Amino acid sequence: MSADGGRAVLACDVFADEIARLQSGPGISLHSVTWLEMGLHDHPENLRKCIQETISAIERDPAVGTILLAYGLCGQGLLGIRAGRCPLVLPRASDCVAILLGGDARREAMLKDSPHTYFYTPGWVRGKRVPGPGREAHVRAMYTGKYDDEMIEELVGADREAFAPYTRACYVDITGDERAEHYSRQCADCLGWDFHREDGDPSMLRDLLAGPWDEGNFLVVPPGMHVAMGPNLVLQAAADP
Repeated sequence: MSADGGRAVLACDVFADEIARLQSGPGISLHSVTWLEMGLHDHPENLRKCIQETISAIERDPAVGTILLAYGLCGQGLLGIRAGRCPLVLPRASDCVAILLGGDARREAMLKDSPHTYFYTPGWVRGKRVPGPGREAHVRAMYTGKYDDEMIEELVGADREAFAPYTRACYVDITGDERAEHYSRQCADCLGWDFHREDGDPSMLRDLLAGPWDEGNFLVVPPGMHVAMGPNLVLQAAADP
């Protein structure tokens, strides 16, 4: 597929380090990169609304011909996202970890072998969104001023319980970020979890930026269509009503 005009990237800032590393590579020419905050993942409806509004804003630039979405399905937050003037291209991947591992197959195989694994990446470490020694302080700061002390304690407790099933931290990286890896090890030690480092696979993210976009790994949504879930939970483009 080809489209007139430049390629604009709309990306979750969890990929900031990875895209910065890849975007100067051979065959990659980007008109612009727009970042959205990773915390939007916590509320898929807000994520969907913000992505759609940002797509509309990007499309107002006549120099843009194609919009590349550096997002996984992310709690189904991309379902219903529609292409207006520009076609959209997005990875067929459940989340950012799957993208950094080169696709869902590898992620699923790892979870089959070690089902109680929690994944760490440079972006999630940078965003202070991982379980570990700094997590509780981050949660308290996030809720201070919004709720009273009693409610904050309940929310901190619920957050702590959410990580109780995990026993293994797996750090996935394609950037060689030693500081983030070291912090991930500290988190595992703090929680009493096993630690494992897994080399990431940059191919899916690189191919998103460079193309071509093979049907097996990417969904191309033409103008006038939207992202939908098809048979066997396969993403597809569907006509707008």
